[in-house]
Amino acid sequence: MGILSSQTGADGRVPPASVIIRTLNSASTLAAVLDAVSAQTVASEIIVVDSGSTDRTLEIASARAHRLIEIDACEFSFGRALNLGAAAATAPVHVALSSHSFPPDESWIERSLAKYERPDVAATSGAPTLPGSRTPLRATHFQTVADAVSQPSWGLSNTGASWRAEVWARFPFNEHLPACEDKEWGLRVLRAGWTIAIDPSLSVSDAHRRRRGLQNLYQRAYREQASIRRFASIPDYSLADLLREWIFDVPRDAPYRGWRRRLNYFRCTELLAKHRVSTAARRSPACSSAACSDGGRLTGGNRRGRST
Repeated sequence: MGILSSQTGADGRVPPASVIIRTLNSASTLAAVLDAVSAQTVASEIIVVDSGSTDRTLEIASARAHRLIEIDACEFSFGRALNLGAAAATAPVHVALSSHSFPPDESWIERSLAKYERPDVAATSGAPTLPGSRTPLRATHFQTVADAVSQPSWGLSNTGASWRAEVWARFPFNEHLPACEDKEWGLRVLRAGWTIAIDPSLSVSDAHRRRRGLQNLYQRAYREQASIRRFASIPDYSLADLLREWIFDVPRDAPYRGWRRRLNYFRCTELLAKHRVSTAARRSPACSSAACSDGGRLTGGNRRGRST
């Protein structure tokens, strides 16, 4: 059965999947995330990459993970942490999972591995809608270069994703981007002739984005939009565009009805960040470089305002 035929065991056989979990002060959720990974129908190698935790994260990881890798906070980038975890992994498929997110069920990894029966699939991830649309995704969508170019914010999400180890060996993650290393990696891989399987059943909640308040969410959304501009062509996003999206492009799963559906302050915060990045880029072409990423703040800068 290909990838699914590998097993974890005392005999030293290679596991079918290596799960890479990036942590930073994740003690409140890490044990439950590790429980969820251990409960999967496919046994996996667990690798934790920590970047300076000061709570009980290291204690939990040391007791539960097969491998714990520690790096200094000043050395962290999302891409670097994943590359270190992938370099230590032994399985033919690597799985990235946020330390604040949970697999939707016990068959999540198994369903991901099944997508590799198609030989041109480089990676898997989840999404609730079709690219550039509010139309629900009902079946596996095999992402193309055209998808990634036209909708660079849609696609692979390392909140919960997997990729072939052989593909990662050729295309490691960009360690210099402050965010969206997953989208940039996906574009490179797609251009090399691979496809990425995006399936709604593989979606992992990203609710942790909103648990640290509006300031952190704004900074995160700003970094993401600024990072995407480093590798993709993004049209200007004017105030009129912001208002149009806010009024008319309301998510189907938005709570409440009528105007109350639009008064989602988390969504408004992300739209504002998108507009502010576009404004900064319009005023200075150099804003597509690192300078733009440093501007993601409502009051005061904080480049360490991140979550894994």
